[in-house]
Amino acid sequence: MATPNIVPRADGEGKIGTTAKRWSEGNFDAVISDGAVTGKNYRVIYIDAGSMVPQVTNGAAAGTDEASTNDVMNDYYAFDTSTTEYVQFKVVLPEQWDAGTIKAKFYWKPVSSTTTTHTVAWHIQATAAADGGTIDSSWGTIQESTDDVLGTAAGRVHITAATAAVTVAGSPTAGADNLVYFRVFRPSGSVVADDLNEDAHLLGVAIQYRESSTADAAW
Repeated sequence: MATPNIVPRADGEGKIGTTAKRWSEGNFDAVISDGAVTGKNYRVIYIDAGSMVPQVTNGAAAGTDEASTNDVMNDYYAFDTSTTEYVQFKVVLPEQWDAGTIKAKFYWKPVSSTTTTHTVAWHIQATAAADGGTIDSSWGTIQESTDDVLGTAAGRVHITAATAAVTVAGSPTAGADNLVYFRVFRPSGSVVADDLNEDAHLLGVAIQYRESSTADAAW
Protein backbone atom coordinates (compact mmCIF):
# COMPACT_ATOMS: atom_id res chain seq x y z
CA MET A 1 0.00 0.00 0.00
CA ALA A 2 1.45 3.39 -0.97
CA THR A 3 1.97 5.94 1.80
CA PRO A 4 0.78 9.56 1.99
CA ASN A 5 3.05 12.43 0.98
CA ILE A 6 4.63 13.69 4.23
CA VAL A 7 6.46 17.03 4.25
CA PRO A 8 9.00 17.52 7.11
CA ARG A 9 8.60 20.57 9.36
CA ALA A 10 11.26 22.50 11.24
CA ASP A 11 9.81 21.42 14.59
CA GLY A 12 10.34 17.78 13.66
CA GLU A 13 6.65 17.01 13.13
CA GLY A 14 5.15 16.11 9.79
CA LYS A 15 2.14 17.37 7.92
CA ILE A 16 0.20 16.20 4.92
CA GLY A 17 1.55 17.82 1.78
CA THR A 18 -0.53 20.02 -0.45
CA THR A 19 -0.16 17.57 -3.31
CA ALA A 20 -3.00 15.03 -3.44
CA LYS A 21 -1.99 11.47 -2.71
CA ARG A 22 -4.13 8.40 -3.39
CA TRP A 23 -3.69 4.89 -2.13
CA SER A 24 -5.83 1.76 -2.33
CA GLU A 25 -5.90 -1.68 -0.78
CA GLY A 26 -8.80 -4.13 -0.72
CA ASN A 27 -12.03 -2.21 -0.16
CA PHE A 28 -10.24 0.94 1.01
CA ASP A 29 -9.71 3.80 -1.42
CA ALA A 30 -8.74 7.25 -0.15
CA VAL A 31 -7.19 10.59 -1.08
CA ILE A 32 -5.36 13.02 1.20
CA SER A 33 -5.08 16.56 -0.12
CA ASP A 34 -4.35 19.74 1.84
CA GLY A 35 -5.07 17.88 5.06
CA ALA A 36 -8.56 16.73 3.99
CA VAL A 37 -9.23 12.99 3.85
CA THR A 38 -11.72 11.59 1.39
CA GLY A 39 -12.47 7.90 1.13
CA LYS A 40 -14.81 5.26 -0.20
CA ASN A 41 -14.48 2.77 2.63
CA TYR A 42 -17.36 0.70 4.01
CA ARG A 43 -18.56 1.49 7.54
CA VAL A 44 -20.99 -0.23 9.91
CA ILE A 45 -23.32 1.13 12.59
CA TYR A 46 -25.31 -1.04 15.01
CA ILE A 47 -28.83 -0.26 16.25
CA ASP A 48 -29.89 -2.19 19.34
CA ALA A 49 -33.43 -3.38 19.96
CA GLY A 50 -33.55 -0.93 22.87
CA SER A 51 -33.39 1.91 20.33
CA MET A 52 -36.31 0.61 18.25
CA VAL A 53 -40.05 1.12 18.59
CA PRO A 54 -42.89 -1.29 17.80
CA GLN A 55 -45.04 -0.26 14.88
CA VAL A 56 -48.53 0.75 16.09
CA THR A 57 -50.05 -1.53 13.45
CA ASN A 58 -48.97 -5.13 14.11
CA GLY A 59 -46.04 -4.18 16.29
CA ALA A 60 -43.74 -6.81 17.80
CA ALA A 61 -43.72 -7.16 21.59
CA ALA A 62 -40.83 -5.56 23.47
CA GLY A 63 -39.06 -7.49 26.21
CA THR A 64 -35.95 -7.70 28.37
CA ASP A 65 -34.40 -10.89 29.68
CA GLU A 66 -31.52 -11.89 31.91
CA ALA A 67 -29.22 -14.87 31.38
CA SER A 68 -29.65 -17.17 34.35
CA THR A 69 -26.01 -17.71 35.40
CA ASN A 70 -24.10 -14.47 34.72
CA ASP A 71 -27.05 -12.03 34.60
CA VAL A 72 -26.29 -10.81 31.06
CA MET A 73 -29.15 -8.54 29.93
CA ASN A 74 -30.79 -8.25 26.52
CA ASP A 75 -33.44 -5.93 25.18
CA TYR A 76 -35.32 -7.64 22.37
CA TYR A 77 -38.46 -7.67 20.26
CA ALA A 78 -40.39 -10.93 20.02
CA PHE A 79 -41.65 -11.74 16.52
CA ASP A 80 -44.49 -14.21 16.21
CA THR A 81 -44.33 -17.26 13.99
CA SER A 82 -47.81 -16.88 12.46
CA THR A 83 -48.40 -13.10 12.24
CA THR A 84 -46.25 -10.54 10.43
CA GLU A 85 -45.03 -8.08 13.06
CA TYR A 86 -42.95 -4.91 12.71
CA VAL A 87 -40.48 -2.65 14.49
CA GLN A 88 -38.97 0.58 13.27
CA PHE A 89 -35.99 2.78 14.03
CA LYS A 90 -34.65 6.01 12.57
CA VAL A 91 -31.11 7.26 12.37
CA VAL A 92 -29.10 10.03 10.77
CA LEU A 93 -26.43 8.09 8.95
CA PRO A 94 -23.00 9.75 9.12
CA GLU A 95 -22.48 12.61 6.70
CA GLN A 96 -19.83 10.48 5.01
CA TRP A 97 -22.60 8.18 3.65
CA ASP A 98 -22.62 8.34 -0.14
CA ALA A 99 -26.45 8.03 -0.19
CA GLY A 100 -26.19 4.75 -2.10
CA THR A 101 -27.51 1.32 -1.22
CA ILE A 102 -26.92 -0.17 2.20
CA LYS A 103 -26.91 -3.73 3.55
CA ALA A 104 -28.12 -5.19 6.84
CA LYS A 105 -27.34 -8.06 9.19
CA PHE A 106 -29.73 -9.16 11.92
CA TYR A 107 -28.72 -10.15 15.45
CA TRP A 108 -31.30 -12.43 17.05
CA LYS A 109 -31.98 -15.49 19.16
CA PRO A 110 -34.72 -18.13 19.32
CA VAL A 111 -36.66 -18.61 22.53
CA SER A 112 -35.80 -22.23 23.19
CA SER A 113 -35.02 -24.21 20.02
CA THR A 114 -32.26 -26.80 20.24
CA THR A 115 -32.47 -28.19 16.73
CA THR A 116 -30.63 -27.12 13.58
CA THR A 117 -33.58 -27.90 11.32
CA HIS A 118 -35.38 -24.56 11.74
CA THR A 119 -34.94 -21.36 9.73
CA VAL A 120 -36.07 -17.77 10.35
CA ALA A 121 -36.47 -14.95 7.81
CA TRP A 122 -35.92 -11.25 8.46
CA HIS A 123 -36.98 -8.41 6.15
CA ILE A 124 -35.89 -4.77 6.04
CA GLN A 125 -36.80 -1.66 4.03
CA ALA A 126 -35.97 2.03 4.37
CA THR A 127 -36.96 5.54 3.38
CA ALA A 128 -35.17 8.86 3.88
CA ALA A 129 -36.29 12.44 4.50
CA ALA A 130 -34.11 15.53 4.09
CA ASP A 131 -34.97 18.98 5.43
CA GLY A 132 -38.62 19.60 4.52
CA GLY A 133 -39.13 15.98 3.47
CA THR A 134 -42.46 14.20 3.92
CA ILE A 135 -42.44 11.71 6.81
CA ASP A 136 -45.36 9.68 5.48
CA SER A 137 -43.50 8.45 2.40
CA SER A 138 -43.42 5.08 0.67
CA TRP A 139 -40.94 2.47 1.85
CA GLY A 140 -38.16 1.20 -0.36
CA THR A 141 -37.90 -2.30 -1.80
CA ILE A 142 -37.78 -5.11 0.77
CA GLN A 143 -34.64 -7.20 1.14
CA GLU A 144 -34.41 -10.43 3.09
CA SER A 145 -31.89 -12.48 5.05
CA THR A 146 -32.53 -15.97 6.40
CA ASP A 147 -30.71 -17.81 9.15
CA ASP A 148 -30.67 -21.39 10.42
CA VAL A 149 -31.08 -22.11 14.10
CA LEU A 150 -27.89 -23.30 15.79
CA GLY A 151 -27.85 -26.42 17.91
CA THR A 152 -28.53 -25.83 21.65
CA ALA A 153 -29.54 -22.37 20.53
CA ALA A 154 -31.62 -20.94 23.35
CA GLY A 155 -28.66 -19.07 24.81
CA ARG A 156 -26.75 -18.29 21.62
CA VAL A 157 -26.48 -15.10 19.58
CA HIS A 158 -27.38 -15.65 15.92
CA ILE A 159 -26.01 -13.32 13.22
CA THR A 160 -27.46 -13.53 9.73
CA ALA A 161 -25.64 -13.12 6.46
CA ALA A 162 -25.95 -9.70 4.86
CA THR A 163 -29.02 -8.83 2.84
CA ALA A 164 -28.79 -7.92 -0.79
CA ALA A 165 -28.34 -4.20 -1.46
CA VAL A 166 -31.17 -2.16 0.06
CA THR A 167 -32.24 0.91 -1.91
CA VAL A 168 -33.34 3.69 0.46
CA ALA A 169 -36.48 5.38 -0.85
CA GLY A 170 -36.89 9.16 -0.75
CA SER A 171 -33.96 9.99 -3.05
CA PRO A 172 -31.39 10.69 -0.31
CA THR A 173 -28.51 12.99 -1.18
CA ALA A 174 -24.96 12.58 0.08
CA GLY A 175 -24.12 15.04 2.86
CA ALA A 176 -27.74 16.21 3.23
CA ASP A 177 -28.29 15.10 6.87
CA ASN A 178 -30.96 12.66 5.78
CA LEU A 179 -33.14 11.16 8.52
CA VAL A 180 -33.43 7.51 7.48
CA TYR A 181 -36.36 5.40 8.68
CA PHE A 182 -35.97 1.62 8.75
CA ARG A 183 -38.67 -1.03 9.11
CA VAL A 184 -37.85 -4.61 10.13
CA PHE A 185 -40.24 -7.54 10.18
CA ARG A 186 -40.51 -11.28 10.21
CA PRO A 187 -42.88 -12.19 7.35
CA SER A 188 -45.67 -14.64 7.95
CA GLY A 189 -45.92 -17.12 5.09
CA SER A 190 -42.54 -16.08 3.70
CA VAL A 191 -41.68 -17.36 0.25
CA VAL A 192 -38.63 -18.93 1.84
CA ALA A 193 -38.78 -21.60 4.51
CA ASP A 194 -39.33 -19.73 7.78
CA ASP A 195 -40.34 -22.76 9.79
CA LEU A 196 -39.21 -21.67 13.27
CA ASN A 197 -42.28 -22.65 15.26
CA GLU A 198 -41.78 -20.15 18.08
CA ASP A 199 -41.00 -16.49 18.64
CA ALA A 200 -37.75 -15.09 17.26
CA HIS A 201 -36.14 -12.42 19.44
CA LEU A 202 -34.54 -9.55 17.49
CA LEU A 203 -31.56 -8.16 19.41
CA GLY A 204 -30.39 -5.55 16.92
CA VAL A 205 -29.48 -4.69 13.34
CA ALA A 206 -26.12 -3.77 11.82
CA ILE A 207 -26.21 -1.40 8.83
CA GLN A 208 -23.31 -1.19 6.37
CA TYR A 209 -22.94 1.92 4.21
CA ARG A 210 -20.26 3.26 1.89
CA GLU A 211 -18.46 6.54 2.37
CA SER A 212 -18.65 9.39 -0.11
CA SER A 213 -15.55 10.39 -2.02
CA THR A 214 -16.15 14.03 -1.07
CA ALA A 215 -14.48 15.53 1.98
CA ASP A 216 -16.74 16.84 4.77
CA ALA A 217 -16.90 20.54 5.52
CA ALA A 218 -17.01 21.92 9.06
CA TRP A 219 -20.42 23.05 10.31
